[in-house]
Amino acid sequence: MSFAIARQPVFDRDKNIVGYEVYLRNYEDLSKYPDNLPYNKATYIIADLIAELGVHRISEGKRIYINMSLDSILNKSIDLLPMSHIAIELIPPQVEVGQIVYKNALKRIDEMKKEGALVVLTEDLYNNKYVDILERASAVEFEVRRVSEEKIEAVHRNRKEVFVTKIEDEETFNELREKADIFAGNYLGPPKLIKKFELAPFLKSTLMRMLGSMNTATSVKEFADIVASDVGMSAKLLRFVNSAYFNRRNEIKDITQACSYLGLENLKKFTLLIATNDYISVENPYLWKRSLLRAIIAENLAKKIAPSKSNEAYLAGLFSMIDEILHVDKIEFLKEVSIGQEIIDAYTGQNPVLSDILRWSIALEEATEYESELMDQTVKEVANEVDMAPEYLKAILFEAQRQVYEILKI
Repeated sequence: MSFAIARQPVFDRDKNIVGYEVYLRNYEDLSKYPDNLPYNKATYIIADLIAELGVHRISEGKRIYINMSLDSILNKSIDLLPMSHIAIELIPPQVEVGQIVYKNALKRIDEMKKEGALVVLTEDLYNNKYVDILERASAVEFEVRRVSEEKIEAVHRNRKEVFVTKIEDEETFNELREKADIFAGNYLGPPKLIKKFELAPFLKSTLMRMLGSMNTATSVKEFADIVASDVGMSAKLLRFVNSAYFNRRNEIKDITQACSYLGLENLKKFTLLIATNDYISVENPYLWKRSLLRAIIAENLAKKIAPSKSNEAYLAGLFSMIDEILHVDKIEFLKEVSIGQEIIDAYTGQNPVLSDILRWSIALEEATEYESELMDQTVKEVANEVDMAPEYLKAILFEAQRQVYEILKI
């Protein structure tokens, strides 16, 4: 999937450029945001690309305005950016934000302001629920079709500037010129391409960093701290633990409690699953769904065939299509991200037990695409090899499909 990072100038009343909005766009149409990419994930990508290209190259010494969802404000990738050159355009959270996370977000905003960042409150957050953020903001942003004299006067009474976007003609600009304070839109300056990039290489580097941090964690508490540093990850992990995947009676509301419930090995496995689902499902949703199905089938087969290898079997299934998904050499990629050698050996045939489990899980996963008669035949063939009843294998298959459905809803 081809994306573009683009910039659009921000002007004052005298048409002086005071900054540039930087955002991701569909490469074929710079006016459109990429389909299926969550805003909170765009923050990771933009921060990485700005750091790679250099702030001054992108902004020519002016402020860089970046859309940032409230739930991504705690993301560590933002630390790559020099706050003195950044203006954060806060948009609504992509996942529900509780009071504890909200307080942490306010603390984070205070830290960023102390380092020189400006905060712009977008119109969807301009309400009583986010009055604490309004107090910290320097401006409130409105699309031109939603701005009014009453709103402008109210914002100015709070001693904040008014930022009006999507101005498409001279008449509209002249009408607002003396009322608002900063402006953007195609009339003043259209978006321009900075760089085209493919999503797959970015996914690869993101997964490598994530896996690296996971592999350094030696305790549940240490891993819980890693998860808690990402608001989106925290929310998804809690939803996962409380989902129908586990059929729990009592809801878990605390990250540390959720991590303790899963245990370190399962925590690493499921956190990896949730995180990669966010990225890879954007690029290759069909292949990712198949990988998940293979992983769960392999884990359940291993529980009967080689119980001590169930985690390894899961990961072997999960990464079985990573070469097609990310367009990488599978073995080299897994070595780069420090995946255990015995999992790598499942693909090379050096680990015959895991190799067989992987082969059977692939056969069963592929059988889900067949007509019922051919699927039954495949199940019987695998059943004979693993010495299990076909009905038992079918139950594993159907349960794996259910679990994949639950995971992809999170």
